[in-house]
Amino acid sequence: MKDRINALVVFALISVLVLSLGILVYNQILGVAGLLVFVSLLYYYKKNISIDEVRFTQAIENIYADLDKINQERMYEMPIAMTIVDIEGVIYWYNQTFGNVFKSEKRALFNKNIIEELGFDLKAAVQVEEYTFNYEEREYGVVTNSFTDKVHQFELVHFFDLTEQSRQKQLYRKTSPIFCYVVIDNYDEINEKLPSHKRSAVLSQVDIKINRWAKAIDSVIVEYENDRYLMIFERGKICGIQDERFKILDDVREIENDEKTPVTLSIGIGISEKILGIKESQELSHAALEIALARGGDQAVVRRDDKMLFYGGKTEATEKRTKVKARVKAHGLAELIKEADNVLLMGHQNPDMDCLGSAIGLLGVCRALDKEARIIIREINYSIKSMFEYLLEKGDYQEAFITPKEVEEFKQEKTLVIIVDTQNGNFLEMPELPEQVSKVVVIDHHRLSGKSIANAIMTYTESYASSTCELVTELIQYIDEKEKTVDAVEANALLAGICMDTKMFTLKTGVRTFEAASYLKRKGADTIIAKTLLQDDLSTYAKKSEAVKNAKIYFDNIAVSVFENNTDSGRLIAAQAADELLNIKGIIASFIILKNDDGLNISGRSMGDINVQVILEKLGGGGHLAMAGAQLPNVTDPEIGRELLIEAIEKYQKENE
Repeated sequence: MKDRINALVVFALISVLVLSLGILVYNQILGVAGLLVFVSLLYYYKKNISIDEVRFTQAIENIYADLDKINQERMYEMPIAMTIVDIEGVIYWYNQTFGNVFKSEKRALFNKNIIEELGFDLKAAVQVEEYTFNYEEREYGVVTNSFTDKVHQFELVHFFDLTEQSRQKQLYRKTSPIFCYVVIDNYDEINEKLPSHKRSAVLSQVDIKINRWAKAIDSVIVEYENDRYLMIFERGKICGIQDERFKILDDVREIENDEKTPVTLSIGIGISEKILGIKESQELSHAALEIALARGGDQAVVRRDDKMLFYGGKTEATEKRTKVKARVKAHGLAELIKEADNVLLMGHQNPDMDCLGSAIGLLGVCRALDKEARIIIREINYSIKSMFEYLLEKGDYQEAFITPKEVEEFKQEKTLVIIVDTQNGNFLEMPELPEQVSKVVVIDHHRLSGKSIANAIMTYTESYASSTCELVTELIQYIDEKEKTVDAVEANALLAGICMDTKMFTLKTGVRTFEAASYLKRKGADTIIAKTLLQDDLSTYAKKSEAVKNAKIYFDNIAVSVFENNTDSGRLIAAQAADELLNIKGIIASFIILKNDDGLNISGRSMGDINVQVILEKLGGGGHLAMAGAQLPNVTDPEIGRELLIEAIEKYQKENE
């Protein structure tokens, strides 16, 4: 209504102004009178408008004043603790809840420093997005808001009580379900070797012990296959299981049978810091089981996202009598090679005779299947120099090797990459290559440790095998339909790899090792040539003897030696010296610490009573029970390396007491 009146007044003013200007032309007196009327009306209108604006402004100010008063009262009475501090932490204001939570009868907090009085980290609270503050057994989530009074900067700090929420979260994590897979490793062997009545007795004892263990941790257990169990228990139980280091492994291993072969279990448990669904939790545990089996069994693997903890692994992997798996893998490998445009063969960094020998054997397979193949080698080290020269002298291998820089020119859309003698993606000659191709095959005899090859479409890993050359030889036997897969040169390369890893058939040698060597012998392999490829020159032999001479005996039966060598043969000398130390009476394990330009390298060897793999895994290394290694690139002092090694050995012994 008021707006309409104002509009009419404006219209009247305009009309009077126009009329007055018109009259002024014909009659000056009437025109001036009209202008006086216009000025009077305009003055009256402006006065009324000013009064309205003042009233309106005053009303707004009154409303804001009321709101400020309401806000101040509500902020003071809010159940969330709040305070205003300056950038130094001095408290200028706090509400009732803050006072109740943090103020004692003897301490008023006005003008006090929140950092000193409460131990509150103001800087972290401002910078960290999700900052929590613990005070007298309660947990608070902290949110800050900055503001200024044009002179000083202040922080309005909110304290949200998260104690109950955290308690519920911890309770949920403690009671959330954990999947645990249990497999009897040598179930087939028990069925094969033991008569039916004794077999039943042994398996019955295993079943009783596993079920008792499940009952002790309040677990639900289901036997979903004759040799496989699935257990589900609360997450809170895992700490106790880890503290006793999966005693069930020892309990089952102690079961006696006529074959004197210990019954062993593989256990896989997956735990995540993230909130996972049932399906994801089950898959994580099953992946942990696969790792335990790939490492040879007789152990438990607890996988915490990408981190893995290993328990057990006290016995060597049992050699499998059946070759069904080898035949299936051989058929699959042959099909993958036939489907590929070409093949790239790659081993670990600083390749040894087993690595190169297995690659040469697979090169022969590719040639027999009419597929172009190359072996990736960054540089020829001392360990493989003699074999490399032998290959160039005896066969058509001049074009068989390429460097990582040349891979891009050779690689095609359907290139197949075959990785030999390692499962650790960090140790490859080209660590980035598996991610650049669609199909990857892994063939290895080491226990899984470190970063595995994630996108492998076929993996053939048997930790019972003496060498990767043994596994490749078995594969060749099932691919060798026309008896033309390998020639004498390739057979010698494979035999040399077996001889190196078994120390001329004295260590880690099983029935299948001799069967593989017998096949290579029929293909023209010569043990004299194999031994010649493994010979050292006089200088290398002298340095090896020096490393043996420097050895000290620890724990009555473990030899440890330290020596420095920056030549290409340093690693080989260390490995051979570790082997030589086992020839000393009373020594059951040996370690050589090599200092070179890359830091410290440790080679470990064992007669089987001590698991050098478990020891060196504590230093970031790996391998298998009788032969393992580790690198300490950030350690340059050999004595520090010795101390770390002795500490790892002591820890291993305590775990196995």
